Amino acid sequence: MAGQIVRKAPGRAHATALALVAAIAAVSVPAVSRAETDPAVQRIQALDDGLVSAARAHELRSPRVRQLLEQSFNLPVMAQFAVGAPWANLSASDRSGVLEALGRYTEARYAYEFRDFDTQTIVIDPVVQTRGLDRLVRAEIREAGEAPLKVGYRLRDYGGTWRIIDVIYNGVSQLATQRADFASALEKGGAAALIRSLDQSTARLK
Repeated sequence: MAGQIVRKAPGRAHATALALVAAIAAVSVPAVSRAETDPAVQRIQALDDGLVSAARAHELRSPRVRQLLEQSFNLPVMAQFAVGAPWANLSASDRSGVLEALGRYTEARYAYEFRDFDTQTIVIDPVVQTRGLDRLVRAEIREAGEAPLKVGYRLRDYGGTWRIIDVIYNGVSQLATQRADFASALEKGGAAALIRSLDQSTARLK
């Protein structure tokens, strides 16, 4: 693809937000803009470059990466949409606890996925799709001899800053998956059970 932007990727990037896949498909004729000047693509490039740099320096679990993820993702929005309607009934303390647990999980997940950085590449599509208020940045994670993993990043502008609100792997929304998992935990034991579930998932990534 002409004009593609290529970055090194982690060996297990397929292993790591708000709208669901159905919402993405709802707009049949999206507008497009060039990736070279699009701030949404710049956000994805900055995330990719920062993670690769940290992987090379063996600093994936560091304040620098934590800050990078907080800048790249709108975790409060992702937490609210992943929890869904029950979010309105959670106390401020419960909301804070869920958000902190989601932050810990996100950091651990990216550290885990990028730990085997080697010969793979990320190819960012130079065309950005506009979906209502959001922009979709598409990329492929490529490795010789394997089918490419298609990744879509859905971003929204918050106060002049584009931040990720969903990641779509091979057509599957991360938030859609999380929403189902979160609902199950909430039904079993409310916010405390959800926080425990997230922390257990985080522990498995260490």
